Amino acid sequence: MGLSYLRFNHITDNGVDRVNKIKLHFAKMKLRGTLIKAFKDGEIQKEIKVGEKTHVQFPTIHDVHIDQDKEAVRFVFTLQNGINPKLIHEQEWIFKQHFGENIEISGKYKKFVLWVYSKGMPKKITYKFENVEPHMKGKYIPIVVGVDRRNVLNILDLKELHHILLTGSTGSGKSSLFRTMLVSLILHKSAKDIQFVLGDLKQSEFGIYRNLPHVKSLHMRKETLYIELIKIEREMKRRGELLDKYDVEHVSELKQKLPIIMIIIDEIITLTDDQRIMKILTDISCLGRSASIHIIGAMQRGDAKNLGGQFLNNMNCRISGKQADATNAKVAGLKTTTDITVAGRMALSINNEEKHVQVPFMDKQKAKRLLEPYKLNVIQEDNQVSCMSDENIQESTGVKEIKPMPIFGLLKGDK
Repeated sequence: MGLSYLRFNHITDNGVDRVNKIKLHFAKMKLRGTLIKAFKDGEIQKEIKVGEKTHVQFPTIHDVHIDQDKEAVRFVFTLQNGINPKLIHEQEWIFKQHFGENIEISGKYKKFVLWVYSKGMPKKITYKFENVEPHMKGKYIPIVVGVDRRNVLNILDLKELHHILLTGSTGSGKSSLFRTMLVSLILHKSAKDIQFVLGDLKQSEFGIYRNLPHVKSLHMRKETLYIELIKIEREMKRRGELLDKYDVEHVSELKQKLPIIMIIIDEIITLTDDQRIMKILTDISCLGRSASIHIIGAMQRGDAKNLGGQFLNNMNCRISGKQADATNAKVAGLKTTTDITVAGRMALSINNEEKHVQVPFMDKQKAKRLLEPYKLNVIQEDNQVSCMSDENIQESTGVKEIKPMPIFGLLKGDK
């Protein structure tokens, strides 16, 4: 059915004149009736017996808002106590049958919001930093994700979200999203503000970031990545001591600013056979947020359970391209990924609230052109940057003992 019968330039809640009040009233009544019909067809209801009679109660519709700017309708409804909230998401197809494909449902237990859009998302968005940067301002760690059904560019603040797990097979848009995230941060922030530790164990994704001042180290071998993670873990503990000393909750509140540390690992699933690395990553996922140390991990398949339950629980932002089946989608943490049919379309889940976004397209050549002005005129060896010059061997790990890292902004007098 969709919203084809609505003329948004005449029927809207955004400034209704007297002539259109009646039209608006009847349009809302028709929309309300369509939603009730969806509840009936999906048996989203509660039956109450009073004597010999059975009364049926449907969810209570609190608001029907027609939005001209978004060319969309927003329904707000609550479930009666006793109605299983899983029915709303499990039977999303019911709402699509009545309102069309372009819908978005949010809610968890009782209150739900249903958006119905007259238009679908664009099938391709070309990345332009000049269009992205204004939306990054005001966020501590702005992560560019994509455009949603409201035609709104979604930029997350990793300071609030903690960590991200990105899943997607070849052609899903995962590589393009990776470039969009990293290139945007590099263009937006100085090397004094943010430092990247990159793990590229398949040696296919991160070579374009070599020789950038923002990149602390680039690793293509587990052993050197492990050494760097030991450094970061010690830096995290030092920062924790500073927070306690100065009685603040986040390093951004300290007088002398410390750089954000971003640990970016492609094919993170290949690390699961190294318990030393996974233990450090799990510790960082638990304690890193207040120290401004964050993880973005990526992998192709949805076998995320191998990363460990505690680590997964701390990756509270999940982004995934199409998954082959419901099992992979469930393991990846995003149930709606089996419905994706468009290249670059990805499901975004924050604290189990899912929605779809179209990821800006950025190929490797464009990323190289954007990064070229920032390159250092040096030769940066893989796995060796800031990794292999430490002294003192620790028998328990079999690797070199780690000294303090001035590049991560240790405060003067705090050693």
